[in-house]
Amino acid sequence: MKQLFLLLGLLLMACQPSSKKQTEQALPVTTGITLEEQTPYILGKINRTNLLTYEHSQWFKKEYDAFKINPEWITEMQPLAQGLRYKLFLGTWCEDSQREVPGMLKILDALGMKNSDIVMYATDEDKKTPDQYELGLNITNIPTLIFYKGEEELNRIVELPVETLYKDFAAILTNKPYQHAYFIEVETP
Repeated sequence: MKQLFLLLGLLLMACQPSSKKQTEQALPVTTGITLEEQTPYILGKINRTNLLTYEHSQWFKKEYDAFKINPEWITEMQPLAQGLRYKLFLGTWCEDSQREVPGMLKILDALGMKNSDIVMYATDEDKKTPDQYELGLNITNIPTLIFYKGEEELNRIVELPVETLYKDFAAILTNKPYQHAYFIEVETP
């Protein structure tokens, strides 16, 4: 009789839908330590799991959970974000990244972006990665979130929003004139 109850219990548990969202495995990363403050950090191509599991990234979950989503804004912008891809350069050691990246990712999540739509790279203090993912992309400050349609860069948010994350995202998604905080117009001869 005990075996029957045990078998029945196992069957019921196996048939229940899983409430846990499948998470991706953390990517292998290199680590370093900042020169001035001796702060540990991760380097290289990363994913969300790296941010959630790296022992010195407790800031990510706390700030992500605290960032408030505006449902009306999401409904309005969601169709405009479809088909876009993103590259995000950040530093787990960087206060600007710790402040801005959780909100950026929470907005992208709310817009329905999949993990495969967002490629992330953790840099050192010189904004470099071991495999030089930053080459040719003019990464001067972090975080830098680059918006792509196909292979074409639409625009980018650099280090901090010019107004707010919502307003800066909206300007880029609606193709309104937008210049990031460090934009310098280059004169052509």
